Amino acid sequence: MTDCLDDDAPPSAKLVVKVLEYNDEALTQQQISDRTRLSPRTVRSSIKRLKEQGVIEERVYIPDARKQLYTLTDSVQECLQAGETGPESAEAV
Repeated sequence: MTDCLDDDAPPSAKLVVKVLEYNDEALTQQQISDRTRLSPRTVRSSIKRLKEQGVIEERVYIPDARKQLYTLTDSVQECLQAGETGPESAEAV
């Protein structure tokens, strides 16, 4: 994951990325907070940092336009998938 994410990213931001990686759908800030068990303030800070780095993107949550949905960008998803099937898994064979 370090190739896809800034090395100095805090553990909370890395956890947010992992939760978004393993979900098939976009999540609201509250859903991310519930799944990571991080405080809403910590999740909000992590989301802000990840958006600035271009790791996640947001869109409006249609049922409640006051909320946003968060997903990983396509380039980060591809990077993470490439890492899963990268050199480490080839060495195991």
